[in-house]
Amino acid sequence: MLDLHNLVQQISEKKNVILEKEKEIKENIHEVFKFLSFLDGQKIEKVLSKIPRKDEKNEILFCLPYYSNFDEFMKGFSCEVQTNYEVFAVDGSNTEIDRHISQPYYLLNIACVEITYDNENSNFNYQTYPYIYLDEELYSRKEAQAIKSPSEISRERQTKEYMAILEYVENSLPKSELRLVLYDGNLIDWTQDRQGLRFGRRANLELERIFSVAKQKNIAVCGFISMPKNSIISNLYRIYNCEKMRIDCKECSREEKRNCEKIERIRDVFLFSHLRSGQHSNVFYTLGRAFDEFEDMDITFVYLATGYEIARIEIPVYVAKDEKWLKKCIGAIYHQCQVGFGYPISLTHAHEFSTISHQDKAAIENMLLGVGDAILPYSAKKNNKVKRIV
Repeated sequence: MLDLHNLVQQISEKKNVILEKEKEIKENIHEVFKFLSFLDGQKIEKVLSKIPRKDEKNEILFCLPYYSNFDEFMKGFSCEVQTNYEVFAVDGSNTEIDRHISQPYYLLNIACVEITYDNENSNFNYQTYPYIYLDEELYSRKEAQAIKSPSEISRERQTKEYMAILEYVENSLPKSELRLVLYDGNLIDWTQDRQGLRFGRRANLELERIFSVAKQKNIAVCGFISMPKNSIISNLYRIYNCEKMRIDCKECSREEKRNCEKIERIRDVFLFSHLRSGQHSNVFYTLGRAFDEFEDMDITFVYLATGYEIARIEIPVYVAKDEKWLKKCIGAIYHQCQVGFGYPISLTHAHEFSTISHQDKAAIENMLLGVGDAILPYSAKKNNKVKRIV
């Protein structure tokens, strides 16, 4: 059992540190917001002049408006709410490997939800795809005789989610009506090399394949990130105020870095807290170099006030190229949040259908009885936990 009395003092001390940081952040937010609200071409040129060339190293990501309207950098735009559209949402869940049972296993469960909103013919369908892994399938390819880590299993689940999306877009016929796919999480692959030319805006390779097909079928694939932690918007201010001719964070002293990090702690959502429900930010794209080339499979993003929080919406460039299409997508996502109490209702349904309950796991383990060591179905450690022996 936790010694809560012992934790009280620790929590109190750590809360005071956090509160001091929050106070500092609030003091800096106004200054950064003011700078970004009065951006102009001259300030942008100063920022770009400090960005290293392609053959130089750089560790700071920054963003610019996709439609180049610098004077509207922090402006809020009202959603054009859509009520006639189709949405396909996918979500998955998984168990981890319990090595204390005679036949270890893990499960993936992928749920797909398809909803048509129409004044005359609305429709709702869902499908689940369960997968079970046993025996040699439990071992990692990276390390012999080592079971898969939670991150490896999560990656497999993500791949199955992408497969479900790909199947949907491949089987869809081209239509003029608004259609979108909602994915719970980032479309950007943050695991890419930080010095890669497209770091901060590159999709997973599986998603790029999906985008290619979806583009042909007029389907917008969008990522929805609840409570986003990104801190990219304020980096323009950091770069602008850097005293160096070229950015090179490795040359900075510890004190210089500490002052710089005060701005870095300002999350994007703090800067867009002024957005009212139904408003969204400008459309942005992320840069790590001054003269990066853009591709249709790269990602733009907006921040949307859902009525509950400020969410980050990631949208491929092939959609952003058509501003009317992009605005309709944002309007449809906001409608999803309206009927879903601040979170897209289609993703909520997909999550509910994908959930693996304790009863589900008990049923699976009953089916596995007799496979492996039938005499000892699980270890003494697990046996004691099951019987709640203290």
